[in-house]
Amino acid sequence: MDTSGLIAYYNVSDKYHRDAVEVMEKIKGGEIRQPRFYITDYIFDETVTFTECVLNDHELALSLGEALQASPLTTMIHVDKELFRESWEFFRKNEGYSFTDCTSFETIRRLGIDSAFTFDEHFRKVGIKTIP
Repeated sequence: MDTSGLIAYYNVSDKYHRDAVEVMEKIKGGEIRQPRFYITDYIFDETVTFTECVLNDHELALSLGEALQASPLTTMIHVDKELFRESWEFFRKNEGYSFTDCTSFETIRRLGIDSAFTFDEHFRKVGIKTIP
């Protein structure tokens, strides 16, 4: 899961909110098979920080952060030294991507994940299948 997907789902004012809700309904209904969600601690940070500092919604930031930590379907991957190094190498060689995105790209590669719930076109640019 990427920040853009999470924000779109939880923020009713987001331009992709309806699309994000539709994706989650398809996941819940089994139309999209998604047995597990993965986020990095960087995505967690970016998501709650954006909600707090850009959307100015402390309560939403808290509930979103609590939901991500408590969800039995979500695994949080902590960026370790090796993942950080791999992400930095990707970042060094490729312009136009945030370092947080690079950690997601490398996590997806490392775990063999086949798709990402995101509205960020950068994922498609590096060859990652996106949902929606």
